[in-house]
Amino acid sequence: MDRIDLIVQADELAELILHLPEVRSYRAAEARMEANGEAMNLRRRLFELREQIAEFQARRVPPLHYSYLLEEADELLGKLNAMPEVQAFEEAQEKLNDLLDAISSRLSAAVEKRTEDRA
Repeated sequence: MDRIDLIVQADELAELILHLPEVRSYRAAEARMEANGEAMNLRRRLFELREQIAEFQARRVPPLHYSYLLEEADELLGKLNAMPEVQAFEEAQEKLNDLLDAISSRLSAAVEKRTEDRA
């Protein structure tokens, strides 16, 4: 098997993964969250705040000078975490990540084992 065959097989595996319940749940939860205008506005604002906070941190500005941004970010995060659509999305995302991590771990373990067997 050459690299191209391996990539083709990886694409086939990706196609199989796309049909798993975890992926369907993730996509459905994502669509519900994106349909919630308030949730999307809060996420957008939180992203902006995090960028501003990161800029202050990169310039080593003491947190005292941007504490208002930290407080607003915490408040927005609390509001977001209280929304059922966001909770469902985060749960679906965690399940999908767990699945992908398990697949990745299995591939790594299989390669490592076969490498050791051939050594």
